[in-house]
This record gives sequence, structure tokens and C-alpha cells, in this order.
Amino acid sequence: MKEQEKKYTKLLDKQIAKLSEDTFDLDAWKSSTIYLLTLIFGKSDPKIKEVEDLKIDYSSWALRDSGSGYKPIETCKKKGHEILEIAKDELELFGTARAGQEEPLKEFLPGNIYNEFMAEGSTEDVKRGILKTLKKEQLLEIVLKMVS
Repeated sequence: MKEQEKKYTKLLDKQIAKLSEDTFDLDAWKSSTIYLLTLIFGKSDPKIKEVEDLKIDYSSWALRDSGSGYKPIETCKKKGHEILEIAKDELELFGTARAGQEEPLKEFLPGNIYNEFMAEGSTEDVKRGILKTLKKEQLLEIVLKMVS
């Protein structure tokens, strides 16, 4: 694991530790966690959406449907913990090489073409065709942003 990835892992560990603090504040934790995940993985990483969606549900339906063992704050903390653990695993397995790779493409590809490029079923031929439409300087900028 590279030095930068070790530093990111330490920051993720600090966020995990905050989940156990007596003064835990979900909104503050979410803000700092979203910032950290964006820094590591880029703005469009799905883990960010997962953190954004965390909420303490005190509604009568949630309490009624879940039984007497339902603890809204603990449920949020567990989900948050799992999200950050998977982030650490991803860093360990893939490093930061994958993190934010799609961001440079967003700068040069219009939204619909970017979506086509990033679509799950997009073939290599489709991606190659899209990249061929870019100018040499644009391709150079994309590669430089991905490796720096």
C-alpha cells in the first residue's frame, strides 16, 4: 500500500472512531465523511450517496415495523461503519488508481456521451469510438489528471 493510501486509511479510521464518541452528531459526521470520500474517490463515488442517505428514522412506522430491538442511531452508525470499511478495503485492493478516474472525462464529454461511456454495458468498441472524437490535447489532459 502506498504512503498516500495509508494516510487515507488513517483518515477513514478516524471517521470510524467518531461513530463511537458520546457526542456523536450524524450531520457533522456525514459532512466530514462526504468530504473525505470525495477527496479519495471523486464526486461521483456511490459510497457518497450512501452516506448522504443516512438518517435517523424515528417515525412510528419504522419503530413499529422493526420490532422492539430497533435503535435508530445505532442503525445509522452500523451502516456508516460498513460504508467506511468497504472504502478501506477498496483502497487496500485497488489503491487510489481508480479513484476519481471518471472525473477528467466529465470535463471533456457532454453529459449524454459521458453517460454512454460510463454505462455498465458499454463495450470497449463504444468507448474507443467516443475517445476517438476527442482531440489529442484533450486526451493528454485526461491522462495527466488520471495519473497525477
